Amino acid sequence: MSSLATDLMGVGMSSELAIRLGTSALSTIAGVGTAQTGGAAIPKDVNNVLATTAGGQTALVLPSTAEIGMPYLVTNSSATAALVFPPSGGSINAAGADASVSIAENLARTFIRLSSTRWISFLAA
Repeated sequence: MSSLATDLMGVGMSSELAIRLGTSALSTIAGVGTAQTGGAAIPKDVNNVLATTAGGQTALVLPSTAEIGMPYLVTNSSATAALVFPPSGGSINAAGADASVSIAENLARTFIRLSSTRWISFLAA
């Protein structure tokens, strides 16, 4: 849980709302491999990710326990594109099950879980 969420609860906001409004601190996560299986897992409580992709290690996987409606911002600061996969059986932007989306160098994407298997993604410059 972010310090902002904790502060919001401290002034009387419900924990559910505070967690949705309180973005986590920036967490660096290194990609692992190039496939969904074995890719680096993004923890449920980390929704502000700086992806690193060295030596062909580019895969990250969105959390299977993410709450519906919770946004996850993934920024790629590396020279190699990052691959972000949904949890097993899921899809992003109505692509095929388990298909990744790419984040090019110095770009970011926001991912929002819409249902138990469906995610939507927006590219940011």
